[in-house]
Amino acid sequence: MKRASQKRRDVLQRQTVRRKRKGGRPPVLRFSVIRSVCKGCLKGFGVILGLAVISFSFLSVYHYLLASPYLRLEHVEVEGVQRELKAQLVKMADLDPGISLLALNLRALKKRLEEDPWIRSVQLERRFPHTLLIKAEKQEPRAILLGDSMYYLNRFGEVFKKVGSSEDTDYPLVTGLQSKSDRIQKEVDEVVQVMEVLRKEKRPWSLAGLAEIHIEDESHVTLYFEHMDAGIRVSGNALRKEMRELRDVIAHLARSGRIGEVRTIDFGYTDGAVVSFRKG
Repeated sequence: MKRASQKRRDVLQRQTVRRKRKGGRPPVLRFSVIRSVCKGCLKGFGVILGLAVISFSFLSVYHYLLASPYLRLEHVEVEGVQRELKAQLVKMADLDPGISLLALNLRALKKRLEEDPWIRSVQLERRFPHTLLIKAEKQEPRAILLGDSMYYLNRFGEVFKKVGSSEDTDYPLVTGLQSKSDRIQKEVDEVVQVMEVLRKEKRPWSLAGLAEIHIEDESHVTLYFEHMDAGIRVSGNALRKEMRELRDVIAHLARSGRIGEVRTIDFGYTDGAVVSFRKG
């Protein structure tokens, strides 16, 4: 009996020790987790507070600079255009001389200035402490596109303005463009290519001596020069070669005394030029 009682006491004692061991660790673990979470929260709060202080400091400095007399706009400089257009751009900018350079909305100002049809592009630059620089690119007409009305065409093939009644019309006419055609862009590109080649030619075959470019199709145009009463049919992609051949043809016609009778010179053939003469 004593052995049995002793055995039960030993078993109960071991179970008590196990319960103490099992029940003693969780509170320590929970406290450690809570402490870690609290530390993380404090660090996060510290970071947020630091960011808030930095943001407030930046805002304070920014608002101070907006009101500061050291960054007020006092000068507007315009580059790239002549005096009359400079004055027009300054007027369109409509800037308060007392405004801060930092307060300028350059994107909106750029859009407003580029609404002038004679301005192709504008670049704006703040030059601290008191200057706004406007770099403008003026549109340069290369030809006049004849459609339902007359429009200026630049060297990029862009139509940028309807020709006014008192504006300069001393540019080659571009005729024959099919406004409803699906190949209109190819035809315009061909005209641009022709004008670029002729710009490098010498008189009387230069762009300055050209009266009209008539579009035949997306591969051929007919040129009419001011000094010659005849059409010269050429292809845009082979124009340099054809201009060299044209000089030879003209020299031959001049020697033969028939240059005044020429109606057309057509380079649209693989075996050379075909010359047509007026009857009589």
